[in-house]
Amino acid sequence: MTLKGNTYLTLKDKFAQRENGKIASAIIEVLSQTNSLIEDAVVRECNEGSTHKTTVRNGLPEVEFRKFYQGVNASKGEYTQITDSTGMLETYSQVDKALADLEGDCEQFRMNEAQAFLESMNNTVQENIFYGSKATNPAGFDGLAVRYNKVSTDKNSIGYRVLDAGGTANTNTSIWFITWGDLHTHLLYPKGSNLGFDHVDKGAQTATDADGKMYEVYRDHYKWDIGLTVRDFRSTARIANIDVTKLGTSSAANLIELMIKAYHRIKRFAKTGNTVIYCNETIETFLHFQAIEKQNVNLTMSEFAGRPIVSFLGVPIKCADQIRNNESKVG
Repeated sequence: MTLKGNTYLTLKDKFAQRENGKIASAIIEVLSQTNSLIEDAVVRECNEGSTHKTTVRNGLPEVEFRKFYQGVNASKGEYTQITDSTGMLETYSQVDKALADLEGDCEQFRMNEAQAFLESMNNTVQENIFYGSKATNPAGFDGLAVRYNKVSTDKNSIGYRVLDAGGTANTNTSIWFITWGDLHTHLLYPKGSNLGFDHVDKGAQTATDADGKMYEVYRDHYKWDIGLTVRDFRSTARIANIDVTKLGTSSAANLIELMIKAYHRIKRFAKTGNTVIYCNETIETFLHFQAIEKQNVNLTMSEFAGRPIVSFLGVPIKCADQIRNNESKVG
């Protein structure tokens, strides 16, 4: 398990390589500022247009010893093919041309006005990485929660990577151990596209106000085609059913114990990837307080990418605001 740093090209790295313009650079910064997953997520091109087919091994072949002049049985592994799709997320930003032209830096003014649109796109992408469901939104993609949605004692199942923190009401949240990598969890973009994210400066356009009267605007079009695949479910884990109303009380779940279990359930399978722990601000704050208590030696304050951050057994813990505090019980 890669505990610190990242040897893979992340989505942020890919964006930086594709465009070097002033507005493009500003877009990258906005993306990474409002979406912690952008700093870590590995992205790969779909192998079938806007969909991606992954062959997952879910059973090992049988092997046996043999004696001289005695044969062995043929065997094979068990495999399942999974197809993941990408969703199309789009928005337009426009500002009054006369107002923008008054500014000393028209490009920067337009970028400032577009930040709200970009942040909204980021929030939507990050929320769908965790909670996306094609069953409820066919235009989107399946996120992690619909995959890691059952608890099981079968060590060969995805449910073994879902740990139950005991919450039963609708006041639950989750902690995610996500391992990013080619052979693990990664994002998708359609084959032949510009990493799924595209920005087009539409320039000066004529718009109409609420009364149908015309005026000139600068318009930008933002499009993000993105999906998610989990190649090896054994390298990602979810601690579910954490009742946030009980944090700090005697009846609260023992998060440190559960995190140790999650760590060891994926450790062997995550060695070739980059593992990051994600939780929301409620849990991040709680773990920060735990980290400054001397007895919690597994939680430490360290530095990651030049910033102070709480780590667990060397794995960085990052905040993802889209992880909810009102999750239903995962059974």
